[in-house]
Amino acid sequence: MEAETIVSSASGLPIAIIKGPVFARKIYPTSNLRCYSDIDILTAESAVPQLSQMLLDEGFFLAESLPGSAPREWKWISSSNNAVMVEVQTNLIHADSLVDHISLSYEIIGESPEEAAELLLVALVHGASHHYDRLQLLVDICQAARNLNEMADEIRFEELVRATKSRLAAVTGLRLAGRVLRERRCLELARALGGIAYAPLIDVLLTDTVVLSTTTDRRTLHSWRRSLFRWLLKKDLA
Repeated sequence: MEAETIVSSASGLPIAIIKGPVFARKIYPTSNLRCYSDIDILTAESAVPQLSQMLLDEGFFLAESLPGSAPREWKWISSSNNAVMVEVQTNLIHADSLVDHISLSYEIIGESPEEAAELLLVALVHGASHHYDRLQLLVDICQAARNLNEMADEIRFEELVRATKSRLAAVTGLRLAGRVLRERRCLELARALGGIAYAPLIDVLLTDTVVLSTTTDRRTLHSWRRSLFRWLLKKDLA
């Protein structure tokens, strides 16, 4: 309901709701299969001041902006219900150390944020940026891959991967989801994107054990694997 209100109030602004509510509605058989805890908005930098004022008018307050030096993400919380959070982002990649190597801004997907290729790209970049710390990230990739059925969508997807410099992240996410969830479509799309440097190493670094350990006390045992994957993302090895 909050997302619908925000979209209505921000009519005409260059914004797109991404991830949670869109994934639930577009790539899952029924929306209640995909839970989410906040509203993610991808927007053009030029719209941030106007969108911020709109959120203030709607009763939200700014809780945090990241990174501190040059923010790409602003977290807004409802004054009347602190369980409702809106994350305004100008780039799905927030870290300064990564954004020069992989980047997904509003300008890349803003014209058609709910098309099959764009949804898969968002799922893959989101998963890579979080180092696959939840099984849900792989399920998003799996569902989005199943939704990519037309040749035109595949061509568009490959164009988006090139534009965002995300081939290593895309191939890694598709291979990981394909192995963990036994999804052939993910592996087909990974092969279509071509090989990546250090693919065997990445397959060893990121396994179902690593993904499932992130919500247990064994998380720290595998932190070096996720750190090394993050380092590889910065090396433009694809």
